[in-house]
Amino acid sequence: MNVDESPLEHIRSQKRYEIKWGQKTQRKKELDRNRAGLGELQHSIGVIEHITEQEIKGLAGRIKRRKRCDPLDLVRLSYGFQQSRENISHFIRTTGAINVIVKELTGHDYNLQLLAAECLCNLSLGDDVCCEKIANFAGTYLIALAENPNCRPLQETCFWTLQNIVGSSPKGSKLLFSQGLVVVLVRLLSSVTDQEAADDIILTLELALNYEQEIEPATLTQIVQCFIGRQLHPSSLRLLYKCYGLSPTDLVLNEASAWIIRQCLDFLTSVHDLHLPTHAASILLSIRILAYQASASTHHVEEILRYQLEKNVLKLSQLFNDCAKAEMLPVCKEFLWLLGQIHSIGGAGATTAELLKAYLVNDNFVEQICIPKALL
Repeated sequence: MNVDESPLEHIRSQKRYEIKWGQKTQRKKELDRNRAGLGELQHSIGVIEHITEQEIKGLAGRIKRRKRCDPLDLVRLSYGFQQSRENISHFIRTTGAINVIVKELTGHDYNLQLLAAECLCNLSLGDDVCCEKIANFAGTYLIALAENPNCRPLQETCFWTLQNIVGSSPKGSKLLFSQGLVVVLVRLLSSVTDQEAADDIILTLELALNYEQEIEPATLTQIVQCFIGRQLHPSSLRLLYKCYGLSPTDLVLNEASAWIIRQCLDFLTSVHDLHLPTHAASILLSIRILAYQASASTHHVEEILRYQLEKNVLKLSQLFNDCAKAEMLPVCKEFLWLLGQIHSIGGAGATTAELLKAYLVNDNFVEQICIPKALL
């Protein structure tokens, strides 16, 4: 870690690197699959495994002169951009070349659109200047195509490009925000039904929230409200937790809180019979969100107890003990905080005390939890 870099910045940099590496690996598979469906291009695979800097310069000059791209040009450029940043730099320095790719992105040939999107996606692995150029010339088109769920491979590739820009380029991100990226993402999140698409939207929003000074406070409330009445997934828990971290007071006292409490408890119920260590991160986030809620209001503690009594499925003491048995110490530590909040606030009012007393008859977590020695 750079000595001048804060721990938070180091974590963000590491996460951006991991996202890019994962997307780069996945894009190579996607590009092979897309290219294989284009007939004659599948026979060219051996020729394009390595693209030199000179070839990139030649391709950039060629498409600029012709003002159009052949499918093979786009495939060769995509591979070249994946292979080195020098290839990206040489291409981006050719004035007007990127405009030709954007032209194919906005055309009517779906195969060319998909390959152009792939090309821009790999180009966005470049530096801040490169990402800023993509946002400037193609930002509005990428956002518009990301709104279209009918062409899922194209939508997914556009999301990957937007994530690369937002994850690594402050200047490019600012341009995308001015083009309405966050507004569109929140609108998509409120209506999306496909979980894969939802994960793409959520990750893009999660990265966008790193620029908290650019995000309106009301946007955080809108994001939380998108999850009302929906089953929570690991990605949605990450985004919810990030929202609570940026504006805890406003959000925990929001009218959506009762819904979020129930959905977090439902999530914990759904994973209880699974292999808990696999879901450790999501369990931790669920417990932290519940603890935020419990510490903010007596009404939220009442909601937790009332919902637990109503469903009568999940025993908090049993889940705690199972996490302890699996040596999930960070989860157990947060869990103790949550149980402590419920127990201490449970005696604050007559209604809460009555609910706590009724709950402890069925699940006396005060006496039944087995705290790991490492936490004593």
